[in-house]
Amino acid sequence: MAFNRNIYNTRYEIEQKNLPERFYETPKDVIASILDPGNNTFYKLFKVLIERTGEAFPYKETDFSTKCFKFADGVFGCFVTLPKPESVMLCAHIVYIFKPDLSKLMYFTVEADEFIGHMNYKLCSISSDGKHTTHGGCSMNAAGIISRVQEIYGRT
Repeated sequence: MAFNRNIYNTRYEIEQKNLPERFYETPKDVIASILDPGNNTFYKLFKVLIERTGEAFPYKETDFSTKCFKFADGVFGCFVTLPKPESVMLCAHIVYIFKPDLSKLMYFTVEADEFIGHMNYKLCSISSDGKHTTHGGCSMNAAGIISRVQEIYGRT
């Protein structure tokens, strides 16, 4: 897909601003929406917001998926796959991590990070106050990303 500034700006706002803000403000609602079977929350959200710009929605429903998991210590997470990023700073994945009582929440992104002409990816987190932290490069292997997120979550 060719680069489209409107779609880029909308995706950036959703991935880097709207989703983390909503997660930290109303985690119970966000988690319930993600866990609702067959809802495909992210497909619907991206479709509505991109179409509001007047652009045709360029993605398929199958470009979006969500898998939830539980760590041995009882912490839960949701691994969200998004359409392939067309440019730097857009996300390939989002990972929500939370304790069952919602006392500790973290929002992670796997962002495109161009390097010498080809796309690489970096793991980042966005805090409840909007602070963006880069945790370094990462592979696109889901198990590796989840393991790294668990390590970072455990240190905070």
